Amino acid sequence: MTFKEKRDHKFKILFMYDILKGDIDVAMSNYFENIPYNDEDDNAESDSTRNSHLNVAKVVIGDENEVKNESDKAITINLNDEANIRDIKNKVKDLISKISVIDDIIKESLSSWDINRVGKAELTIIRLAIYEMYYDSSIDVPVAINEAIELAKDYCDDKASKFVNGVLSTIYKKKQGDS
Repeated sequence: MTFKEKRDHKFKILFMYDILKGDIDVAMSNYFENIPYNDEDDNAESDSTRNSHLNVAKVVIGDENEVKNESDKAITINLNDEANIRDIKNKVKDLISKISVIDDIIKESLSSWDINRVGKAELTIIRLAIYEMYYDSSIDVPVAINEAIELAKDYCDDKASKFVNGVLSTIYKKKQGDS
């Protein structure tokens, strides 16, 4: 699974969490079709429970041999790699634990806006990018910003990518000044 695919999953889980205002474990369970979450303790689950998610997220639209156009192609999300699922869950939980700090960073960068005016999808994208910028050393900051802009193009209206870019650029400049 690529970083981009993982980021997309994290965005969707975080968005669901923010909309439902519920428990992050419940949001992740719902997202991953009730996959049990046990940080690093795989021995606590039976083999049948641990593997219950295999192929759960595969969705096939129509007969794969009768593909007429792009929208008819099979949609396949590979969640068979438990290490990737664990990584997604751990990073989402870590982001949630730092959300007040992340929101403070956002508030500082919004000169004439209140954070409550920011759309839920845009806010989720910005939170995820800030988490990657400050707390995920496996992702370069410019890549985190670029991928956030791409998420905004995919999931938000036309103006959102410019807004996300502006907010993240402001934060990045401040971060560079602090270094």
